[in-house]
Amino acid sequence: MAANLQLLPEEIALISDPKWILTKNSVMEKVVGMMAGLSEVYKGLWAGDIEPGNAKISRGENYLGLPWVILDYPRIFGREDVLAIRTMFWWGHAFSITLHLKGKYQQIYLPVIVARRAGLAAAGFHIGIGDDEWRHELVAENYAPLDAVDAIGAGRPFLKLSAAVGLDRWVEAPQLLGELFDLLAGMSTH
Repeated sequence: MAANLQLLPEEIALISDPKWILTKNSVMEKVVGMMAGLSEVYKGLWAGDIEPGNAKISRGENYLGLPWVILDYPRIFGREDVLAIRTMFWWGHAFSITLHLKGKYQQIYLPVIVARRAGLAAAGFHIGIGDDEWRHELVAENYAPLDAVDAIGAGRPFLKLSAAVGLDRWVEAPQLLGELFDLLAGMSTH
């Protein structure tokens, strides 16, 4: 048998113990429940003139090898125009909330973001600097602190702002994410 098919002792221990996967499944169900609750909170906070679409919760097992759950609300994903606020749980990393703008929505909200830059930066938002609009991890190659960038959105085909809430803040996460969402949603009323 090939050496790469051999299991290490810690791998054998894991496949011999169903408790860890049952615990993981339980955690993921709780995250989905949290996202469902947040979608109701978010709907109550959205006051913009733009119809936000229906909230959508998605989940998967392999975002860079790890399980994830995403809540998109509002969620307007067109070929040229995007307006979405994406709340993500990424196993082993954090919760994040990301404003994703493209096309006409980027043009509409850019002046508001520039005007509210200091408040967004104080709340911990970072600005997307990466070239792939579908990369979500809040790392230096994808995001920079909002107050460390000279021009916001200049010449970029999309604009993303993202803030994180650590997994160690699980109990507070719904409230903190709601507050961050409210800050982003408040821009829709200019």
